[in-house]
Amino acid sequence: MRKGTKGNPVLFKLRKKFIALNMVCVMAVIAVSFTAICIFDWKQDVAGVQQAIANSLDNAIDQHERREIHNDRSPKHEFGGNWASTTDASVQNSESEPQSESDVGDGDDAPSNDDAISHDEAQSGALAPKIGGGQGQTIPVAVYALNAEGSAMNASPAGTANINDEVLETALSRLTPAEDGTGSFPDLGLFFEKRTIGDTTYLAFADANSAAGWKSLALTLVGAAIAALAAFFVISLFFSRWALRPVEQTWRSQRQFIADASHELKTPLTVILADASIALEHPERTVESQRQWIEGIQVEGQRMQGLVEDMLTLAKHDTAEVDAQATMGKQQEKLDLADMAQRAVLQFEAVAFDRGVEINAAESSSAPVFIGGVRGDIERVLGILIDNACKYAEAGGRVVVGTKREGKHAVIQVNNTGTPIPSSDLPHIFDRFWRADEARTSGAGGYGLGLSIARSIVEEHGGTLSAQSSAERGTTFTAKFPIKKD
Repeated sequence: MRKGTKGNPVLFKLRKKFIALNMVCVMAVIAVSFTAICIFDWKQDVAGVQQAIANSLDNAIDQHERREIHNDRSPKHEFGGNWASTTDASVQNSESEPQSESDVGDGDDAPSNDDAISHDEAQSGALAPKIGGGQGQTIPVAVYALNAEGSAMNASPAGTANINDEVLETALSRLTPAEDGTGSFPDLGLFFEKRTIGDTTYLAFADANSAAGWKSLALTLVGAAIAALAAFFVISLFFSRWALRPVEQTWRSQRQFIADASHELKTPLTVILADASIALEHPERTVESQRQWIEGIQVEGQRMQGLVEDMLTLAKHDTAEVDAQATMGKQQEKLDLADMAQRAVLQFEAVAFDRGVEINAAESSSAPVFIGGVRGDIERVLGILIDNACKYAEAGGRVVVGTKREGKHAVIQVNNTGTPIPSSDLPHIFDRFWRADEARTSGAGGYGLGLSIARSIVEEHGGTLSAQSSAERGTTFTAKFPIKKD
């Protein structure tokens, strides 16, 4: 295959196109699949960042409300940082100064244990995102509170990050007039969420790189894609040889068929032209005197006609193999194979007698064996097999035609005595234009198409045709057909 493909430019181009098409298809599938994976991973990362922002905002709002309750119940203690104007971009932390024991009043002014948030709890950042426990990576989030005057304060400890003053000033200037919601500033590298409660606006920011995990995944997938394409290319090289093997065999068969047909047509055409040339050299002679040349032209013309008809028959059966309904479209009927074999034997008795060959039907062939098929085609198979047996049986030899039922198949067997077919030739006897060695075919004539036609007809009817040959048992052709169900 390797040699033949390289030696045939058409097949070589076909193989390259086959590999290229496969590679393009695989590349498209890999590109679409890996792109979908990256998009899905990116969306998951964005969703995780937005969830982290939302959680931080919830913590900040909850912490703010608890501080308000604490401050309302402790008027002498002011908890929280100073609000800073956004114009100078200075943002203060909301951590308060430690309380002294004297600041905490007794009696009714002191907050209850259930309602108050302890100073130690506020300082420790108990409401900040927790880590550990297999909950995934904590995403740093910066949370800011904006009052009605436009002053911003770091809402720590709900936040876990801070933002550069210049970046924060730009972000606040864009978000101050905007509606509540989520979004991103690609130029600032930030995701954000804005939420307004009463007179206070809460803003939470997370770094855009928190959702950039897909980039490392994409690099990994690119490496995997290159490795997969390289492996598939190697596989395609071997697979293309296997896939194109039937094409190469068909190509070779077609070229061989054309060469053989041309060779077979060349001989009769040469004879016809030679006879015609001789006849034309003596135009003054009568037709009777030119009879041998005219008869030669007629004989060779008939041979050419037979060859062309056989070639057309093969072409029709080749079409039938492609079109599975071709046989079904013909007039099929229930046929008694045993009766048809008996009739064929009677028809060839004169031919066998003329060649000095004895022909008869096997004794076991009287029982009816029914198949479904086209009568004309089955008759032609019988004719080809019996005629072939009579040709190659030596003078004084014998031809036996038998039919029998073998399981779910009806079987025709045609046996002849004579020179056996060499074992090296048996695999080729059904090839078109193939004929065995000269010792066996001497004087037999023919073009080597008969057995090929017979096999095509048998296979078209769902059967098989095979041959065995030995010096002891002679040559036997066996055709098997599916039995016609009642």
